[in-house]
Amino acid sequence: MTRLVLAFCGAVFLGGLGAFFLFVPPLLIATAALLISGLMLTLGLGIHLELQPVPPPDSIGRKD
Repeated sequence: MTRLVLAFCGAVFLGGLGAFFLFVPPLLIATAALLISGLMLTLGLGIHLELQPVPPPDSIGRKD
């Protein structure tokens, strides 16, 4: 009985995975996976990325 349940669960899982790849392009998935893994790698290596502060409008040299 256990083998039957495991076989059924495996068939449902593989069918769902196949349907997922049928509707979602694999290139989109690969791009998202590469971006996420790149961000995790930078955080894992201890590289902290942050934006540079924007100077206040008064300190910008304008030539009006």
